[in-house]
Amino acid sequence: MPAPDELSSGDLLQVAFDLLDAAERRRSGAHLRRAVSTAYYAMFHCLARVSADRLLGHSHTVPDRAAWLHVYRALQHRHAKNQCMSSGAIAVRPDTAGQFATLFATLQDLRHQADYDPTAAFKYAAARRTVQMAAMSIRLFERASEAEQAAFAAWVLLAARKS
Repeated sequence: MPAPDELSSGDLLQVAFDLLDAAERRRSGAHLRRAVSTAYYAMFHCLARVSADRLLGHSHTVPDRAAWLHVYRALQHRHAKNQCMSSGAIAVRPDTAGQFATLFATLQDLRHQADYDPTAAFKYAAARRTVQMAAMSIRLFERASEAEQAAFAAWVLLAARKS
């Protein structure tokens, strides 16, 4: 759980929902894009925080803040997505982490469309479903056992040694 002044996935999800509300009022595609992108970043920061917390302890209690931040920042977008999509991940991804992994990979693709494809069109209902699914997936993942979270963190953070 983040300290009150730290960035949290909950805060990012609230921003995504605020962007959806603004998109509905203004009929703004830019707000829809930012909502989808922000939903992905909520998942990303959830995974980074859980990874650092499971490996070193919570950010506000760990004695070596620099080491905690190092683990937090070690999460790489592409590697994490590839690990989430890997067939070898099945054994490491029980139900909760598996759902999180599938949505994480999907949302990363949607975030790329939202951020980098000026021709991509986002519909309000689909964007809202995406943000809601991210919120649900984060809640479930945060309630998973510490062992499941730690196994998943190791899976997405560490590269396998090539033979």
